[in-house]
Amino acid sequence: MNDILNRTIGAFNNRNFTQAAKLAAEGLADAQGRDELFWMGLLETCEGYDLLGRKQMLEAERKLVSAMQKLRNFGFRYKNFEIAVALAGVRASVERIRLVRDGKHRVFDVSLHPTLRLAAKADD
Repeated sequence: MNDILNRTIGAFNNRNFTQAAKLAAEGLADAQGRDELFWMGLLETCEGYDLLGRKQMLEAERKLVSAMQKLRNFGFRYKNFEIAVALAGVRASVERIRLVRDGKHRVFDVSLHPTLRLAAKADD
């Protein structure tokens, strides 16, 4: 799981959301049990930002809300992945999408996309 997770996070943070979604789908295909829900949430996150990049705001919002509903079941951290950080970023994006859709902002600022990360490892 670590290699595919690292590659997924790398693609996402490089704003290659299509590639990140493909990698997350790969992770989901191999997942079992609780890991399936985690990978579903991560896949929907990547797909949501891919939709956002194509200016499909309503679909992106739906996908990101669904991702949050899945990922919030994992607490602060899961398998060394910072769930709380990802959720905060996704939540902020959903709020910005809604502001744009409501006409309170003219455009969605793509420079505000979140960064996904793994937990820092303590030095010995």
